[in-house]
Amino acid sequence: MANTTFNGPVRSQNGFQDISVAAATGTVTTNSTYGNNATIGGNLTVAGAIISGVSPSLKGLSVTAKNTAGALTYVAGINVNNFTGAAAQVSTLPAATVGVIVVHAQSVDTTGGTATLTFNCGGTDAYETGSVMESRATNAVTFDTSTAGETNLVFTPASATTNLMSIGSYIYFTCTTEGLWNISYNLNSLGAGTTGAFAFAA
Repeated sequence: MANTTFNGPVRSQNGFQDISVAAATGTVTTNSTYGNNATIGGNLTVAGAIISGVSPSLKGLSVTAKNTAGALTYVAGINVNNFTGAAAQVSTLPAATVGVIVVHAQSVDTTGGTATLTFNCGGTDAYETGSVMESRATNAVTFDTSTAGETNLVFTPASATTNLMSIGSYIYFTCTTEGLWNISYNLNSLGAGTTGAFAFAA
């Protein structure tokens, strides 16, 4: 069938299908369907602006306790972690697959020291260029923006009850383009919230 270019909307009452036909047998395979719901048979890449800073729903997510350690592997769902700042921790995210949601749930206050908490992208994954993370510097609100290819998000607490990330804080990692993580967050402080720095790094 020839390619056709339309000048105007293409409409159907029964949805659309993307198919492939086997050259040898003529067998028709439906790859993707588009209707009231969409089923994508492959990777989805979103071009253009993506709404960010919106926390995903937690509905249906599994909850996994992840006790603080030097190296942790996070899983899809809610990872409940008791990092205190007493010792450095590297939390490696699972593969950035479209639709995956990973949540860091901070279960205790971060008053134990100044050791870093790093959220590391696994494999060849990275953070979406232009991702923005709230931080603190000289007791003021600041922001750090990721550049292309950065693979770590590092939190450095103060050894005090004034960190911007404390018990009840959430950091959300979502994937809309294969291999890239988006970030949103809901930070909670027990004290003044004037200390604690977040920064992206390679």
